[in-house]
Amino acid sequence: MLFHITHKHDESICPLHDKERGEATFGSLIASLEENVDKVLGVWTDPAGHRVFMVVEASEQAQITMGLWPIIPAGTAEIVPVTDLTKMLASRAEKLGA
Repeated sequence: MLFHITHKHDESICPLHDKERGEATFGSLIASLEENVDKVLGVWTDPAGHRVFMVVEASEQAQITMGLWPIIPAGTAEIVPVTDLTKMLASRAEKLGA
């Protein structure tokens, strides 16, 4: 299943202001995700907005929690299951006979 994750933290505690903390959190995020979820489709950032966006494939939520472990203390994450719009429309058309 695909998940879109948005992580946000406050600028006053931004881990990237501290090299050691930055490496321990966001610096290890991609490796942690790759180790724990089924597939990492992408990771993007909005540095000025203090947000990180991820799309991952996972079988269960626990994989995502473990993948996000390095950045959990640095802010909050919204995890939303998503689906491919083209596939969903094709499936809908097939079921409706269109």
